[in-house]
Amino acid sequence: MRRPALCLALCALALLPRPVQALDKQGSAHGGAVDAGPTGFNLSGAASFGVALYNPTYAARPDNSGTTLLRYALHLDTDILGPALSFPLDLNLFTDRQEAGGGKAAPSELDVIAGVTTTQKLCPGALELGLRLEHDRPVDRGGFTQTYVDVRMRYLFSLAEPFPALAEALSDGDVNGWLTLGAFTWNPTYAARPDNTGKALLRYAAHVELSLWSDLFSIGLDGTMFTDRERKSDLPFAPSELDLTAEVIGHQGRHEVHVAYERDLPLDREGLVQHFVYALYVVSFDLRTDRPAPLGAKHQIPSP
Repeated sequence: MRRPALCLALCALALLPRPVQALDKQGSAHGGAVDAGPTGFNLSGAASFGVALYNPTYAARPDNSGTTLLRYALHLDTDILGPALSFPLDLNLFTDRQEAGGGKAAPSELDVIAGVTTTQKLCPGALELGLRLEHDRPVDRGGFTQTYVDVRMRYLFSLAEPFPALAEALSDGDVNGWLTLGAFTWNPTYAARPDNTGKALLRYAAHVELSLWSDLFSIGLDGTMFTDRERKSDLPFAPSELDLTAEVIGHQGRHEVHVAYERDLPLDREGLVQHFVYALYVVSFDLRTDRPAPLGAKHQIPSP
């Protein structure tokens, strides 16, 4: 009797209201799918193009200079043993709207995130364990760079599987998402707040999405909190930053369109707040199927 009770407890935990990073720029392996597919070799992922429709403060480089205008991104999953052993890769390029003329479309920052993950079925969801290296740097000038290695555990859930009546009520829809706990095991420079103060130690993240009409339309809420390893406090696990994003998503076949608002702010002191509205077009690919699953990561333009 203990196993069904544990499954129900995990589902209940996924629905609890909680403080929620900007949408995480490290994509979930296999788009966050609970059932990631068959074993063996496969190559899948997504390419995306984004534009900041309104951006008073969101920076275009790791040193917080400029303001982001465009984002070019690529996410790849190279499966060796299916979801049991996979190598994700994320590439993100940003441009600066403050540059003159055609310079507005030229990259100002490059972020590279590479790692290894394993995903296993767990109750009505799945558990993803992973290790990743990230390096963010300006590409049009010298300046501040950010680098780290982190490990993370992510529980992926889909309520349509254990509760078929819910899927029927949502016209073949779902309530799905994930909960994440991560630790920066090596972090010489990655900041704990939007103003680049401190160094991140822990990451708490959550993503919840309501999809309707066979995932034709979705509403998503995504957030991440960081803690500061340099903060002298009686509460070493207390958050130092909150990044929150709300978005609406249209999805048809390989194609998705996202419109979202993101706000990144410090929690333990006054400081820089970055926010903007963006639109994102995504096209997915998968060597094994003509109809790839939706991009579960649902990224906005991530925080520099």
